[in-house]
Amino acid sequence: MTKNVPENFGQNAKMGFMLKTYGLEISLKRVNDSITGLLHGIDPSVFDINQIPFSFIGKAARARFSILMGDALGLKRRLSERVGEVAELTHTASLLHDDCVDKAANRRGIATLNASLGFNKAILVGDLVVALAFERASAIAPGIAEELVSAVRRMTEGALLEENSKGRRVSEKELDRLTALKTGALFRWCALALTRLAEKPALFEPCARLGEETGVSFQLIDDVLDFESEASSSGKDSLKDIFEGKHTLPLVLALKDKTSGPELEKLISAFSASGARDMASAALAAAVVTKGGFAKAARDSARQRARASIFPLIELLPEKESAVELKNYINALLERTA
Repeated sequence: MTKNVPENFGQNAKMGFMLKTYGLEISLKRVNDSITGLLHGIDPSVFDINQIPFSFIGKAARARFSILMGDALGLKRRLSERVGEVAELTHTASLLHDDCVDKAANRRGIATLNASLGFNKAILVGDLVVALAFERASAIAPGIAEELVSAVRRMTEGALLEENSKGRRVSEKELDRLTALKTGALFRWCALALTRLAEKPALFEPCARLGEETGVSFQLIDDVLDFESEASSSGKDSLKDIFEGKHTLPLVLALKDKTSGPELEKLISAFSASGARDMASAALAAAVVTKGGFAKAARDSARQRARASIFPLIELLPEKESAVELKNYINALLERTA
């Protein structure tokens, strides 16, 4: 491991929601090693990864999803690992850009690239990483990279919708569309790429939906954790979404509540008007959300989504024992606390 790759990559116990599946940790180590080698292969005069204390690999949820879904499709591990690698590179590039947009100071417990290098370099490194993802995707099989281009476009559309929604109320339907684009699109690409590689054309549409729905449910839980977990365990700034004016399901549910909504609006207006990180007001706002049961309601919504939209699609996958492992993993994602 290099200092730029977290030691907890692939370790089940520390992450809380990771499962032990036959050979999964070996596969994840190969994904990790491949990404590490790729980043260290960049000309250091262009970007020297050894000089930057930034984590390019986090919980590897997309790689895990790819490997487990590949198993359920009967795909060779080496192919699903390559899909997972591309997904993690693409996700990292999106985080680098997100951090610039959000002016974030920390990511995964350490300084963001924009905090360390400035916005210009951080944006360009994000561009470089997504270019590496496209190169890797094009080497897997015909059509894989083209579908990734479409996924990145959808992710960008979702990010723009998020920016456009700041400062105004959004409905649950609008939030669902935004989340399906910004987060669901990459999981959807993973599922499509795996299904194409497994040569299962009849499963293209159901697997695409399975991937997108998994991504949306994953994001719903991530949003819940902004209210329920400390920054040290969640890997992002505590109450980050509130400060950035982002709409998440716990917040949307709380704002439309007749009792909690007015109080929450006052608190949000207070720290928005101050232009500073008013932790006291933000903590009070978070308390309104959690004590009102809106974070729990959002988690319950993700669980219901899985039961209604994800698990029936998993039943269509050909390798039944591996499909059970995929279902177990998604269940674990829904219950994660970090």
